[in-house]
Amino acid sequence: MAVGRAKRATGFTLPLTMALAFSLMALATAIVGMVLVSDKQSKAAASDLVTRTSLESAAEAGLFDLEQNGEPQATEWTAERTVGAQGVALVVADARYKPDINSGRADEVAGAIADPGLRERMLAALTPPAGEHLRAPYTRFVDFAEATSASVAEEDCLRRRITIGRTDPIAPAPPAANFAPPRQPLKVGAVIDVRAETRDWEGRWEVLWRRARFTGRPELPWLTHDWRLLRLGRSDPGCPAPQAAAPAFTNALHAGR
Repeated sequence: MAVGRAKRATGFTLPLTMALAFSLMALATAIVGMVLVSDKQSKAAASDLVTRTSLESAAEAGLFDLEQNGEPQATEWTAERTVGAQGVALVVADARYKPDINSGRADEVAGAIADPGLRERMLAALTPPAGEHLRAPYTRFVDFAEATSASVAEEDCLRRRITIGRTDPIAPAPPAANFAPPRQPLKVGAVIDVRAETRDWEGRWEVLWRRARFTGRPELPWLTHDWRLLRLGRSDPGCPAPQAAAPAFTNALHAGR
């Protein structure tokens, strides 16, 4: 009888032992998976912080260069900067050379974009509602981008070609220079668009847009009017101009600043 009970006990506990073993293996696998996911998320968060810091530092350095060395007389100019070990490409432009969403004519604003589909959506967003002669002004650039149903890449292109917040008429483009354009002291009240671009840890393009007004005050030389971080894909979609424009000049900003 004792032998029979022992055999029955052995036969009964074996499945429990196997089930417990499988449960422990599953739990261990889940813990390893959680650790790997957590580690990946931690690395991603750290990398995002480094990328954002690099973009902000490069944009700030570009504005500081204008403040100290004057503004190149061109519609836009470019520079390459290295922050830590990360390369950042800068495109800097004075907003006075761009059509303004609120103060410019609708055809002038839409005409700054080459893509015909986006142009049509821009015209629709700039057209007053039926029965009205005027439309409410846009207070933020992102509101206009949303009104045009712009993708992230399209919003990036819109910011390259048009601006918001300028009340003066658009300024004529300065004459093209054969080499680096001459510089002139930056005027108080100048509004500057800065585009800083780099790749993140997954190879995607990260773009920081900052629009700032020069105050001329040493304690607070710049007032930021707009700040926008855009995450593009792994290929830069570009933003072709609809017609030949004044060329951008590489390395117009001082690399040592």
